[in-house]
Amino acid sequence: MTSVPVKVFRLLAGIRPMSLSGILIFSPTFTIAMQTLSLLGHLETFYPLTDQFKDALHSSITNQKLKKGQVIYPNAGLPAVWYLKSGLAKGHYYDLDGKEHITRFWKQGETMLLAEITPNSALAASQITLLEDSTVTIIGEKNAVYLYNRFAEASKLLIKILLSDRNKAEIKAHLRTLPAAQAYQEFKDVFPAERIILKDISCYLEISQTWLSDIRKNRG
Repeated sequence: MTSVPVKVFRLLAGIRPMSLSGILIFSPTFTIAMQTLSLLGHLETFYPLTDQFKDALHSSITNQKLKKGQVIYPNAGLPAVWYLKSGLAKGHYYDLDGKEHITRFWKQGETMLLAEITPNSALAASQITLLEDSTVTIIGEKNAVYLYNRFAEASKLLIKILLSDRNKAEIKAHLRTLPAAQAYQEFKDVFPAERIILKDISCYLEISQTWLSDIRKNRG
C-alpha cells in the first residue's frame, strides 16, 4: 500500500519513489546537537507549530559539520530533506554524457531537497555539493516516522517544503528565458553571486563562461 508521504511526493513533484517509510530520510551516523532554534524558526515560516511538536522535534534533531566540496547523496534513491543551518550548497545531477546540470543553489536558512530524477520531475537534483564549510540539520528516520504519525504538522510541513523547492525550479526556469545579462542581474538579486564560482553560475544559467565573464566585468 502506498504511504501518504509517497502520494504527496508523486502529486507535487512527479517523483517515483522506490520506497518510503517516513517523511524525512537521513543517515543515522550524525551526532546529536541540542540547538534546534534555527530549524524551528525556519519551519514556523511554513506552518504554525504546536509546543508538543516543537518538543518532539527538539529531541529528534541532529547536526553535522561538512567540509567544502563534500557531497550528500539520498539514501538508496529516497527523497530526503536537509536544513542548511550555515554555509552554501548546490543541487545538481550528471546526464548520461557526464555533463553537469546545476538546478539549485541553497544558502543558510533554507531546506535542501533531493529526490530520484525522472523526466517530468520538478525536483531535479540527485546530489548536493557543499560550496563552503557548512552545518546541516537533519532528523533521523525513526524520529521522522514518529513525527509524521503523531503530529498533523508533519504532513503539512512536507507539502510546504515541496512547494518551496518547486519555487526554486521556477526561478531557474524564469532566468533561462531572459537575455544573458538580465539573467545574471536577476540571479544576483536571488543568490549570493559573490560566493559562487563563475563555472557554477554559468552552468546554472546555461550560458558560456566567456560570455558570463564579460558580463561580470562590464556590469559587476
